[in-house]
Amino acid sequence: MFITDASAHHPFMSRLLGNGKDAWRAVGLTAPREWFYVSYTLSTPKGNLAETALIANPAGELLEFLDQEDEGVSALSVQLVTPPFLNGSGGWKMEPLIRIWKKPSDPLAHVYEVDGGQHYCTAYGAWDISEYELWKELRS
Repeated sequence: MFITDASAHHPFMSRLLGNGKDAWRAVGLTAPREWFYVSYTLSTPKGNLAETALIANPAGELLEFLDQEDEGVSALSVQLVTPPFLNGSGGWKMEPLIRIWKKPSDPLAHVYEVDGGQHYCTAYGAWDISEYELWKELRS
């Protein structure tokens, strides 16, 4: 989840946004978990608007967002942002997300495939992709 601090609230931009939306100069993470950076267009009566959304874990939140095509949302790209313990490096990584798998017996276990073929698994310990089912293909 993302958290906000009142000191990061942007009152002028919030007034411009209207409709109950608020603008923030910064957000924090409640835990060092993966999250998603989604670029999309929003179709409105006045035309298409380019937008960006930051979506927190779990992956189900991302899929709910992507399923809003009937409401005018069309995803352009989805980036997976992973902490060092998940991506095996010394720092955070942001990579194009290609596929998501879920494990039927564990709703918190997911496998993410990024551009280049690397797989990241949220389950602890050893894992086998054959235990997972493809949940979403993000590019054709």
